[in-house]
Amino acid sequence: MSDLFKPKNLVLFKKAPALVEQVGDKIVIQRAGGKQVKVRPKDIELLHEGPITGLHELDTEPAGNIEEAWELLQGETVSLTELAELIYGEETPATVWFAWQALQENLYFSGTMESVTAQPEAEVAETLAKRRAKAEEAARWTAYLERVKTAAVEPEDFEHLSEVERLAYGRAVTNRTLKELGIEVRPEKAHRLLLQLKIWNETVNPYPAREGCALAEPGLAIPTLPDEEREDLTALASYAIDDDNCSDPDDAISLDGDAIWVHVADAAALIAPESELDVEARARGANLYLPETVIHMLPEGVTEILGLGLAEKSPALSFKITCDDAGTPRCEKMVPSWVAVERLSYAEVDARMEEAPFADLLKFTEKYRARRVAHGATVIDLPEVKLSASVEGGLYNLMGEHALERREAADYSVSVKDLPRLKSRDLVTDAMLMAGEAIALFLMEHEIPAPFASQPPPDEPSTPETMAEKFAYRKKFKRSSLSLEPGLHAGLGIETYTRVTSPLRRYSDLLVHQQLRAWLRGEALISEADMLSRTAQADVGGGSTARAERSSNRHWTLLHMQQQPEKVYRGVLVDKRDDRGTVLIPELAIDAKLRRMDKVELDEEVLVQLTRVDLSDLSFSCRRVMPEREESGAAESE
Repeated sequence: MSDLFKPKNLVLFKKAPALVEQVGDKIVIQRAGGKQVKVRPKDIELLHEGPITGLHELDTEPAGNIEEAWELLQGETVSLTELAELIYGEETPATVWFAWQALQENLYFSGTMESVTAQPEAEVAETLAKRRAKAEEAARWTAYLERVKTAAVEPEDFEHLSEVERLAYGRAVTNRTLKELGIEVRPEKAHRLLLQLKIWNETVNPYPAREGCALAEPGLAIPTLPDEEREDLTALASYAIDDDNCSDPDDAISLDGDAIWVHVADAAALIAPESELDVEARARGANLYLPETVIHMLPEGVTEILGLGLAEKSPALSFKITCDDAGTPRCEKMVPSWVAVERLSYAEVDARMEEAPFADLLKFTEKYRARRVAHGATVIDLPEVKLSASVEGGLYNLMGEHALERREAADYSVSVKDLPRLKSRDLVTDAMLMAGEAIALFLMEHEIPAPFASQPPPDEPSTPETMAEKFAYRKKFKRSSLSLEPGLHAGLGIETYTRVTSPLRRYSDLLVHQQLRAWLRGEALISEADMLSRTAQADVGGGSTARAERSSNRHWTLLHMQQQPEKVYRGVLVDKRDDRGTVLIPELAIDAKLRRMDKVELDEEVLVQLTRVDLSDLSFSCRRVMPEREESGAAESE
């Protein structure tokens, strides 16, 4: 087969021209750039016998007329060399090479070297039209990228930028704009680009959408409250104690001699297992509490019917709880009820803590708290704050549902409220935990499948006292989890615990209520297999909700800091590694990393001032401010 080739032949190798230099068992060819390659005869294809002195002869296309040759060739078949003669008027290595390229273009001609035919006129016209359109689109795309690079985008660019926005909201996993700009394809990078282009303003909160959270209230029909027998407990003084702006009061407490009643919104009276409301609540997992709004797990109409204290009397599932001398709670009675509830804030109750019945309620719950502490409960009293945000222009900043347009700078305000440790808050916490433990024991005693909450203890239990010790100890705790098997909740100091007091806000609580209600009615219980499946589904939604809340709170905290860049914050050094330290800012319940902290002791006060905020990756930098002189020290947020 090598006899077909001779030195100075023009051949094809990997669809590129090559010059034959030597012929033997293997053929030595020269490729563009002068590189020599040994190939097998079957690896190359003869284009022209030559002679050709060098591939430089192919640098310039001879004068010719492809369209005229196409018209002449209609209805005929020719070889590649004949096609070269038709186009260029002669057969040379150069004309054959360019004729081969015309054949490969598959526009005017098709076929092989031995058999070339002219394409039909209609096909040529269609192909030319497509190529022109493609070239025009490429030109528009290039112009668009240039406008993005110079931050001079126009309304005509919004179609492409809406795809960038989809990535920023976590609704896409790839993006052509970012790829071709050489930007890493991640939601954070898309967010940054939209801010730079002033398509988004700084108030846009993408995290709930990015986490896949539901972004609107559930629009489902609400059944009427069943007409059933309820025990009248309206004579008991009952109190729903919560934050000032609580919109969904779902628990209340009463003192009844040597017992307390914990009344909980009777969610299972309205929300039947596998109903549309149940399935929707399961997908959401929990209420989504954001600084700018609350998006409920259940329709607001459910809260209007069941919320404790929103009407003169409210339907509840009430638990009568007693405690033995050791502080072990027991559910003595469980009934659907009517209760008359007075709504109070933590601050109002704290101011009345010496009065009846709050003093007696506190005494009752303190005995239970002492038992929990004796069983290893740890109170990690680190700073907590509550954020609220108001944005002019509504929730387009959250939803991302409207057609893309420029999000001009919006007026917004962020308030940060300290959540002090109040006896009233401890009272309510312990009353609800007492109900959770008592109901968990009840579920076990009656072999009712339900989700139990547990948390393993840290590897090295201790009793932290300083802020630095508490900060370090908090990191040692593993996350709590739900299981059908009861287990220790180390953080709470409870051997067996279930969540039962927030069925309007959290799906796992609603599941427990559905089981208790079925047991009370003598109806079939949800099976262990179904309970496990439902708990797992709710855990997915609840996890997304928790992550969205954390990121949203950080987003608005950074905006709050950005509004007052000159402010100096008092921080506390809570961790140190060599010359790097972590400074906790109690006022904001946020921490930052600082360098040059080798001479600062743990729990020592450090003054810091904001230098930079990057909303797209939720990071910020500070500098340390010295009492008498300033010394720069970069501080990066975690």
